[in-house]
Amino acid sequence: MARARGPRPNLTASQTVIGIALIRITFGAIWAVDAILKWQPAFRANFGRIVAGVGDGQPSFLGWWFRLWQLVVAGDRAPMFALVTATTETYLACALIAGFARRITYTIGFAYGLFVWSVAEGFGGPYVPGTTTDVGAAIIYSLVFLALLLVDAGRFSVDRWIIRRVPAWRRISDSAQPTAV
Repeated sequence: MARARGPRPNLTASQTVIGIALIRITFGAIWAVDAILKWQPAFRANFGRIVAGVGDGQPSFLGWWFRLWQLVVAGDRAPMFALVTATTETYLACALIAGFARRITYTIGFAYGLFVWSVAEGFGGPYVPGTTTDVGAAIIYSLVFLALLLVDAGRFSVDRWIIRRVPAWRRISDSAQPTAV
C-alpha cells in the first residue's frame, strides 16, 4: 500500500525558517546599500540642507517638529548627525546580515525607521493634493523590523552560535519563540 504524499511538517517549518532568514539577510543587503550611500561625502556635506528642506509644504501644526530638528541639526552639528546616521545604518546592515543581537537590532531598526520617517521623510508628506502619492519608505522598514521581531526564531544567525557558548545571550537575541526544526 502506497503512502499518501504530502508536505512533511518539519520540512514546512524548515522552509519557513529559511524563508525568514532569507528575508532578514536580503533586508540587511538593502540596508547595506543605503549605508554605503550614507558614507558618501555628498550626504555628509548636505545633511543640514536635507533636514532643513523637509518642513517645506508641511501642515502648520507640524511646523514645530520640523523647526526643532532643523535647530538640532543646524550648523556644525550636521556632520555629526550624518555620521550617526551612517553608523546606525551600517550597524543595522551588518547585524541583519549576520543575525546578531536580533531583539535589540530589530528594536533599534523599528525606532530608527520611525525617526527617519518622521524627520527626514516628513511623515511621507507634505500631504497636499498633487504633491505626494506614498507615505515614505521608512515606515515600511519599521514594519519589516517589527515583523522580524515577532517571527524570527534565529536558526540561521550568529546569535544561535553565541547562545551555544553563552546561554545568557538568549535574552539579547531572542524575542520570537524558537521554532522546533
